[in-house]
Amino acid sequence: MAIQHNITEDASEFGIAFNNAYYRIHSFNMHRRSDVNNKFWVAIQIVAYATSSPSDSTREIDLKNFHGSLEDIEAKTGTTFLDKCYAWVMEQDDMAGSTAV
Repeated sequence: MAIQHNITEDASEFGIAFNNAYYRIHSFNMHRRSDVNNKFWVAIQIVAYATSSPSDSTREIDLKNFHGSLEDIEAKTGTTFLDKCYAWVMEQDDMAGSTAV
């Protein structure tokens, strides 16, 4: 699974737009917080590529980090936890208008 999302010119560190950039979850980890009601939180890092088939020679064009409660992520539809992470990421403001591919 991956996510397609447009990166606008003003949001790109390269000064150009990337239509249908290809995002993949690079990593996720869970941590415990004692200062909130939802004690377990997940940190998700996604990386974007300009093409839908990134290879070793393809440079990353964007990187985003998200944090959400384990409870919110587990509530998403998906067969695996990774599927649920993708579904949750696509609902975040930074990823509005994205599609699963």
